[in-house]
Amino acid sequence: MQKLLFIVNPHAGRGEIVNKAVDCVSVFQNAGYDVTIYVTQNARDATAVVRARAGEFDRIVCAGGDGTLNEVVTGLMQTDLRPILGYIPAGTTNDFASSLSIPKNQLEAAQTAVGASLHAIDIGRFNERYFNYIAAFGVFTEVSYATPQQSKNIFGRAAYIFEGVKSLTSIKEHHIAVECSEVEEEDDYIYGMVTNSVQVGGFKTITPESVRLDDGLYEVLLVYPVYNPMELQWLVNDLLTRNEDSSRFRYFRTSHIRFSSPEEVPWTLDGEFGGATRHAEIDNNPRAITFTTG
Repeated sequence: MQKLLFIVNPHAGRGEIVNKAVDCVSVFQNAGYDVTIYVTQNARDATAVVRARAGEFDRIVCAGGDGTLNEVVTGLMQTDLRPILGYIPAGTTNDFASSLSIPKNQLEAAQTAVGASLHAIDIGRFNERYFNYIAAFGVFTEVSYATPQQSKNIFGRAAYIFEGVKSLTSIKEHHIAVECSEVEEEDDYIYGMVTNSVQVGGFKTITPESVRLDDGLYEVLLVYPVYNPMELQWLVNDLLTRNEDSSRFRYFRTSHIRFSSPEEVPWTLDGEFGGATRHAEIDNNPRAITFTTG
């Protein structure tokens, strides 16, 4: 009998996964798996258990938000034995699950997690850390990890909007040198993101129809400063209409990119605080982990 490790973050989203966990286990058992359950206790707990025990299992299924999935992926990237990974989205936005066409219904997602539809996905490396779908800096990036979990549980996605509106009053510019084979420039930016996803924060990216999760390329968006409400409105319009020719931001694709700044810049990785650094080097690890998909 094949073995499955079921990792559950009981605090993700509104905590609904706790009530569905037994039903999910039943789905796994009906699919022929011997199931071991691990309930996360602390931050980076999932990384440690995956790193230590990945080789014991044929499949790992993670139930939690984007941050929990990041921990599991990090653990897999730190071992040579990488079983198939299933994901049951239980967070607030679950951007990466949308890219993989994983159902929002958790029991349907459990069925998908033990299914036969597989997709090897690119995984990012940010200095010495890993990310599934986004590394970002600037305005709004602190919203995801600064928003209290209780607010996320009560208000859902609206909690991010509440926190985001607060950050509009304190937009900070970052002077950064950007270097890759496609672009080399030094300028001021209020936001930047390196992504491998069709949506971020619940919103479609600039060219969602051309995003491929296994092509070895990232989509990079760099946003230039705005100095008044009118410019901010123009910027928002360009982003919402996905105007690739806009002079208010730069958008391109690359597999490797470096960011350098005279001051430490805070980054977020998959919605969690990724640290502050003056130098960030981002690499693409092509088709590094095999996911089950919808």
